[in-house]
Amino acid sequence: GSCNRCGATIGKEIERYEIPVAILTALPVIPLSVGASRVVQGVRVEHVCGDPRLSPELDRELGTRIVEAGLMALETHITEPTRFEPAAIEDSEQVTNAI
Repeated sequence: GSCNRCGATIGKEIERYEIPVAILTALPVIPLSVGASRVVQGVRVEHVCGDPRLSPELDRELGTRIVEAGLMALETHITEPTRFEPAAIEDSEQVTNAI
């Protein structure tokens, strides 16, 4: 929890200089409560951008979707704290359930 709070606070300070910041986290409620502008939903605390329970191919695809959501968050003009979700991977219910 404290890493999310610290990261969100650091991100808010960076954004004061008009540099967009996206926080990738498995616990989005924490940075949102601190007021982080762009919060991207990750999978697990110990594997934010993937899931080692998946096959290597699905894990890579999941990680790619999460990073793409982060890039989209950086490109999006927002006026309040916003949560971004990775795009669903329709081909795999296993990946969809991981998120």
